[in-house]
Amino acid sequence: MKMVKAGLFCVCVLALFSAFRTNHAHPDSPTITPIPFPTNGIAGEPHLTTSPTGTVYSSWVERRDDKAYLMMSSLQGDAWTPATEVASGSNWFVNWADAPSLTVASNGHMMAHWLERLGGGKYAYGVRYSVSNDAGKTWTTAEWLHADRSESEHGFASVIALQDGFMAVWLDGKGYASPEKAMALNSRTVGFDGALGPETILDTRTCDCCPTTLTTIGDGRIVALYRGRTPDEVRDIQAVFWQNGSWSAPVTVSEDHWQINACPVNGPSVHANGRRFVASWFTAAGGEARINASLSEDGGFAFGEPIRLDLGHPVGRVASRMRTASEAAVLWIEGSGSTTNGLLLKTISQGGAVSEPIQVAPISEGRSSGYPRMEVDGESLIVMWTAATEPATIQTARVSWK
Repeated sequence: MKMVKAGLFCVCVLALFSAFRTNHAHPDSPTITPIPFPTNGIAGEPHLTTSPTGTVYSSWVERRDDKAYLMMSSLQGDAWTPATEVASGSNWFVNWADAPSLTVASNGHMMAHWLERLGGGKYAYGVRYSVSNDAGKTWTTAEWLHADRSESEHGFASVIALQDGFMAVWLDGKGYASPEKAMALNSRTVGFDGALGPETILDTRTCDCCPTTLTTIGDGRIVALYRGRTPDEVRDIQAVFWQNGSWSAPVTVSEDHWQINACPVNGPSVHANGRRFVASWFTAAGGEARINASLSEDGGFAFGEPIRLDLGHPVGRVASRMRTASEAAVLWIEGSGSTTNGLLLKTISQGGAVSEPIQVAPISEGRSSGYPRMEVDGESLIVMWTAATEPATIQTARVSWK
């Protein structure tokens, strides 16, 4: 894999922030308020998004009557609206790590994606999408996001709104039909009418099954983070930047040098507020599991030195958001070997001060808990996770410092 170290999209590791901080970003502990969630059936695979107008939307999968249903709701104050159906099917691929999504544009138009099987193989599935131009009341006929229809894996898609449509990236398994035997990171635009733009390969060799992540930077660029894969099986976090209709070459966010001959199913998370953004990720380089975060003050031209956040036994599955223009928040699952475990949250100030860990909720360390989610609502955070109950359900809470 080509590692770009200079040029317009260079990533320079700057000693902006210490890796270990003991001072607090907040003098007071936040209030955690549960918000009842409108599920009906076996619920999981949650996703959160915020519209450009500031409304938080949720989507998730419910399983009942031998079918899967993609559902959606929006947060109005401290209550979710009644759930409405986006799509359903009996041939879906439902996976704890590869969740469907909902994305909302500034004009209220929406795009949803989910996964359907492409054949009889265990991981033969692809990405289906649909758009709505009436705030989710009706949806277009589902189409395939990718050109390849081979019986291989296509998934881990991330979608973000543009001025005239949506941008999507996903992991594409077409390469498994060649001697390369590698997943690729692909991208294309989707118009508000559902029309597809040209398909572009952003990286020909990526980790097979780690979720991707996208955010829009204040100068109009888009950054996508994903777990790369070099020929000698180093699987560190990579970034590609979109500007003026084209993508940069991949650059390395942090030289962790995690060499592992398998996919850890642990993707990164990135979020921007203007030109400031936070990236977070799991690594076990050197045999030591860690949750790292890095801040950028200049839109990703330079990432700060990684800040370690975990308490020594992290499971991972991070979510990160810029809570304000000057403070980031990172969410992850901490294992039972730690003095504080479960679904944990830390905040990081612009100067690098890190808060004490905040336990949002107890949570299973197993796959049944899926990927927790987090979004900004005003100056508070909305957190969403899968509870390993019988049947499985989704829980949400507001984390507020007011």
